[in-house]
Amino acid sequence: MFRTLLLFLFCFLTIEVTSQVSQPARLSKPADFRTQLYKEEGYLQAWNFSLQNETYKVFCTFLVSNFGPGSKNNGISVLVKQKDRPVFYSTLELDEKDFAMKPGQFFQQSGENWMNYKEGKYSIHMVFPDWIFDLDFTPTQKAGVAISGGKLMLTEEGKFIQADIPVSFAKVTGNIFYKGVPEYVEGTGGIEHLLTNYEVYKFSKKWEIARAITSDGTRILTGGFIGTDKIPGGFFRKVAVMSKGGELLLEGTVTRSEVMDSELEPTSGYSLPKKERVYFGEGEACHLDIIRTKTIAAISALENISNFLRFFIQLFFAKPYQIQADLELEVKCDAWSGKGKGFHSYYLINR
Repeated sequence: MFRTLLLFLFCFLTIEVTSQVSQPARLSKPADFRTQLYKEEGYLQAWNFSLQNETYKVFCTFLVSNFGPGSKNNGISVLVKQKDRPVFYSTLELDEKDFAMKPGQFFQQSGENWMNYKEGKYSIHMVFPDWIFDLDFTPTQKAGVAISGGKLMLTEEGKFIQADIPVSFAKVTGNIFYKGVPEYVEGTGGIEHLLTNYEVYKFSKKWEIARAITSDGTRILTGGFIGTDKIPGGFFRKVAVMSKGGELLLEGTVTRSEVMDSELEPTSGYSLPKKERVYFGEGEACHLDIIRTKTIAAISALENISNFLRFFIQLFFAKPYQIQADLELEVKCDAWSGKGKGFHSYYLINR
């Protein structure tokens, strides 16, 4: 059952979101993305860690949930694109007896795998049959962004979703082991976080997150989901811009989007925007262009799993895929304008 959730940090929605005006994005707090447990059956918390340098583009995920036959189902996944080599993608599913956390702290243990925070660094240790990842993430800003502004309440009392980008374009150092041989790596990366106490797969079709950095260190961040007609307006998407020093320069909720160029993505078969303009803030004088320039990896979420789990996933998801790409983001607003380069993540659920 864990594997159904590993579609991923990612699905980000549920039954109807209220038509209330969403909370503004704000600077994140450590309490936002620490390990938190909820008793509801739909509880899910996930963290995505990414590393990019000239040789590697790596996306690692920790997850815990109350879905399935028991509680605290947990596990990890990794996607690795090494220069001039095929994509590696794998998952590991664990149950409650393999899970540990520390109340009030950023910490999770899933079997021999763990993530924690100590002495100003976020660290992960992940073990797969041929690969081991020991990576440290050192933030270069005083805070990240609570992109949903904290808990976004749903129509049913007490149900919420929350999305954060607590770390972006941090310094990443550590070792990647392949078949027992260590390689020291340095690069940039970040952390994204999702928390909800309601089933994540019911009414979302596509989730995305994009992060870019300008030549002067300003971060441009955007994320959200595309829903069905059950979602008022059909989507929930946010934009935030942070200075190099960590001040929030600009934020807004997307009001509409305009696809300026699209492609039939060959691996998934989905039609996806190559260039999209999203309008946010008051009026239409403020917009963001999202330009996907080159695909890093496109994988089916049905790969490397058992026949039973594949059957179960297909009951909920028609064609689940993960698409990672390089991108450019350009903001044009009266308050701030600029452009940067970074990377884009699509988590595709259903058409």
